[in-house]
Amino acid sequence: MLDTEPLVYLVFGIPNSGRREVIFDLIEGGIPENEQIIYFRPQDEAACAYDEQIEALENVSVVGWNLKDCKVTHGKISAAPKKILFLAPGLSDPSDCAEGLKTWSDHNNCQIARLITVTHCHFLSEHPKAKAWFDACIHFSDVVLLNRREEAGNKWVRDFETAYKKACSPARFGMVKKGRVSNPVEVLDPEARRTSLYFDELLPIEDDEFEDEHQPDDIKIDTYIERLENGHRAKPIPPIAKFL
Repeated sequence: MLDTEPLVYLVFGIPNSGRREVIFDLIEGGIPENEQIIYFRPQDEAACAYDEQIEALENVSVVGWNLKDCKVTHGKISAAPKKILFLAPGLSDPSDCAEGLKTWSDHNNCQIARLITVTHCHFLSEHPKAKAWFDACIHFSDVVLLNRREEAGNKWVRDFETAYKKACSPARFGMVKKGRVSNPVEVLDPEARRTSLYFDELLPIEDDEFEDEHQPDDIKIDTYIERLENGHRAKPIPPIAKFL
């Protein structure tokens, strides 16, 4: 268990969506050099050039991690970080990641700051049935960063963002240009902007205070986290691997 209470971030996205470039930019442009950072990198994903650049930063310690049965496992932590950045495995189930992250953060006395989705716009424009997977990521996310936009086209990108705004998504949408965001500090601001209330501290409610159908949204089980009696998710997410 960590002795400090660092801020925890998680970055969703499929492989080759530019997640690592964004993480490098957020660290370099949004976190002071005197703040220690742990970068949790999925052990099952091949490293890339940006991993080397992240590791080269003097205030960053890299730890390999895995997600299995909604549980986070990882190597030894030797640093006392101010901030922790998890890169979600690119083929993982967003609900499993969210559940694992909350359990790990609660156990280690950490504060979940923000979840971020890096959207591969070109991929999604060509595979619209994959949107259910991105919907789940965005449900948990405070910030949605639109990357690989050129081949998707301006109209597709505009329509994509507009649809979420019409659905009253509180998440902030931003563009990634050449691997960089316009304001890394703003992206890392720990103000909650997500639809999901799963990570929030909620006041206890008496069991019989509300009938099930009249329960306020803030005490209902998260729609993506809820499980049926057979143990399966009430709202399963199509595996993203089937579209890649």
